[in-house]
Amino acid sequence: MTSKLGGPLPTDYMQFVDHYGSGTINGFLTVFNPFSANPHVNLLDQVFVQLSALRELRTNFPNEFEFPLFFEPGGLLPWAASADGDVFFWSTAGESGAWEVVTVPRSDSPERFKLSMSQFLARGLTGQVRSAALPQYFASGMGSFEPHPA
Repeated sequence: MTSKLGGPLPTDYMQFVDHYGSGTINGFLTVFNPFSANPHVNLLDQVFVQLSALRELRTNFPNEFEFPLFFEPGGLLPWAASADGDVFFWSTAGESGAWEVVTVPRSDSPERFKLSMSQFLARGLTGQVRSAALPQYFASGMGSFEPHPA
């Protein structure tokens, strides 16, 4: 999988996928899994689906969406999507362990967070992160995980 994307993915992401597998957090956010047979949650499938949509957005509205997209240097690489159509990305600038989270809310402007995926999720679940891509109910404090069928 590393060879398909050109380098390693963040360690916290790989640990999450190894521990939890495929599923949805708080009935809202699904982390893509490179090992899933389901193309709707498979990371490799979703890289192309999500980036294709953003390329179209960037072509049609170049002044409103200025982020580079993966495979461009420092480009956005999707790692999750919400039940509402929001998409969560890494900004791939620098080493994979230091990639920041960028959210692309369905009905708002992109947001950048100087947090890793696991920091973003942990702080989102406790209400310490405010994002147009996370509804208030996501911040339950605990978090539930509903596994997807194998």
